[in-house]
Parts: sequence; C-alpha cells; structure tokens
Amino acid sequence: MMKTKSYSLALLAALTLAATGTAIADENNAPSMEIPLQHPGGDITIDKVVSNVDGFVVAHEADDEGNPIAPKSIGHTQIKKGSQERVGIVLDRDLDSGEKIFVMLHEDTGEIGKYEFGPDNTDVDKPVMVDGKPFMKSFQVSWTGDH
Repeated sequence: MMKTKSYSLALLAALTLAATGTAIADENNAPSMEIPLQHPGGDITIDKVVSNVDGFVVAHEADDEGNPIAPKSIGHTQIKKGSQERVGIVLDRDLDSGEKIFVMLHEDTGEIGKYEFGPDNTDVDKPVMVDGKPFMKSFQVSWTGDH
C-alpha cells in the first residue's frame, strides 16, 4: 500500500511539473519583434521576430492621428512559428523620412501561405492578439546619412 501511495504522489508531482513547464514554455514563446532604424525606401527589415503561430508580418500605414490603418496593408511576409532573424518585407510603395509605420503579426488561418486579410476579407489571417489587442510594433522612418 505504501509503494502505491508513493508512486501516486511521484506521478502527481511529475504531472504538475510537466504542466508548469508547459506554461513557462508558452510564456517564453510570447510574440516579439526587434525593428532597427529604417531608412526611406521600398522595404523593411526586422532584426528578429518571435511568433507562437505560423503567420505573417504585415506593414500598415498610420493615419493622421498616428494610429494604424487596418485592414489595408502596404506589404507582408510569411513567417513560421518560432524565432526568425533578418525578416524582410517588400512594400507596395517607398517609405518617406518621418513616416510612421506599424508592423503587425497575423495568423495564417486561411489558405496556407497566402495572406488573405484585407478590406474585403477580415475573417481569415486575423491579427495575433496579446492581452486583447493586436500585437504590433511601430517605428518612424528616418534618414541619417548623406544623399
């Protein structure tokens, strides 16, 4: 009887630790982006993206109040779950110095590998939500060199 009780307690402890380890791993996979200084031009480079889902990094313009214009976007790139470095987004137009841009993380929930979220379709490839808000980072385009 004592062996059975000890075995049950050991199993319970192992399961508790496994569950705790899983929760910690999920927290460590929280989305993040590192965006360096961006210069005017037709692309954006993200130093590092960490995503908890397969999806897309999507560039959005800002309105006159500095808020993201969505669902319209100006470029996107597919990413995989996990950590990726030096992720580039080719844009539909060139960026100007002083312009504010948002980079938002979206899930790939529609046709795999095809970005489908936009003004006419907001039911698939929705933004990744963190604390009830779309996960995004913004930056100001700047020019620091000589022309």
